[in-house]
Amino acid sequence: MLLIFTVVIPATGPFEVPEYTAARGDTRTGVVTEVIAERTASGGATIVAEQLFVEIDGAEVPTERSYIEGQIGIVTYEVGDRVLVTALDTADGPVYAISDHARTGPLLLIGLLFVALVLLIGRWHGLGSLLGLLASALVIVRFVIPGILAGHDPVAIAIIGALVLVTTTLLLAHGPNLKTVLAIASTAASLLLTGLLAGVAVRFLRLSGLADEESAQLVILTDSAVAPEGLLLAGIVIGALGVLDDVTATQVSTVAELRDANPSFSRRELYQRAMNVGRDHVASTVNTLVLAYAGAALPLLLLIATRDEAFGILLQRELIATELARTLAGSIGIVAAVPISTGLGAMVLTLTRRRPPEGAPPSEGAQPIEG
Repeated sequence: MLLIFTVVIPATGPFEVPEYTAARGDTRTGVVTEVIAERTASGGATIVAEQLFVEIDGAEVPTERSYIEGQIGIVTYEVGDRVLVTALDTADGPVYAISDHARTGPLLLIGLLFVALVLLIGRWHGLGSLLGLLASALVIVRFVIPGILAGHDPVAIAIIGALVLVTTTLLLAHGPNLKTVLAIASTAASLLLTGLLAGVAVRFLRLSGLADEESAQLVILTDSAVAPEGLLLAGIVIGALGVLDDVTATQVSTVAELRDANPSFSRRELYQRAMNVGRDHVASTVNTLVLAYAGAALPLLLLIATRDEAFGILLQRELIATELARTLAGSIGIVAAVPISTGLGAMVLTLTRRRPPEGAPPSEGAQPIEG
């Protein structure tokens, strides 16, 4: 399935992405070898004219830039810094400009540390999780992003991609077994419910999907080929998925463990005891989702908090209403995933449980679970 959606479908042409922007020159990595700065006072401000020399593949090229000293957002460069240099073709020959710091080394180091810790603690399960993470990246890069940019419905693309993603990651992390099948089915049902709730919320709140600058730029760049409302819904679906599969997999495993601990549990009792665990799980996972969204939107929240408006008015601004809709729709889907996965697990796993021999005492592990 992964190969079909990340290799076959993109290769057949339906996801052919139009060339929205022309190439902005060839960008390569280099090292700053010399920085020459001249300062000039002008109108109460200090103008800094910098000439930076960068070594690229053994050849040194000059770059220039000017800025106001103390200007917010100016990136500083020093001798020895690895930088990204873009060569722009002009009638007088190539002109070089530094576009950003090169971060390959630090990113690689952090990535290797992450992989090492996952393998050290998770071992074979950790390896499966890493393969699932790679599969997730492939689905997003090879299916979801090209599908949306090609003009297809963002919601449909996001849901299909999410289903492929969760199927692949759960199979890699937990292996092909009945519990994995139940977790996949529960996640799919919860995901569809989340998408439905998100759609209702977006329409009920009359959200345009253009609250953030990036969405507006994308709509302009693609000449409205990408629907902003659909893009907002797609983001909600994909954002909730990471927590949904964790909830469903945990709940199905809880049901299976309770069934094995005491095969004499009825379906109702198995469901109730697993829900006791699920309620504790809900409290932490919903808080995780809220904090994740709050952390990502923290600069926005701080900016809006500086406005001299009543709290009730601020909540109605689209910037805030969009984040609230995103958080609440995802949280409702997560909460609903607990009874969905628990109920499905209890219904199916009680049909396949191992019955204890007649006259056998109850399992020692079958202790009451406090609600």
